Amino acid sequence: MSLLWAVPVVAAAVATAVVAARARAIEDEAAGAAADLRRLGELRRPLQAVQAMLRETDVLATEFRHRHGTGPEP
Repeated sequence: MSLLWAVPVVAAAVATAVVAARARAIEDEAAGAAADLRRLGELRRPLQAVQAMLRETDVLATEFRHRHGTGPEP
């Protein structure tokens, strides 16, 4: 009778271990994704500066074309 009771307990323990191992892997991936997101957030300000410089360059190029009678590039 003891073997009959031991099998479900062992099966439950194995299933719990498998689920815990997979949950740990998912937790590690989520932590990695959060770290990547933080690093991407650090790029926001430098990218905004680049965008501002590109807008300024577009304005200067447009003014240059108007002054010198050239059309926009294709």
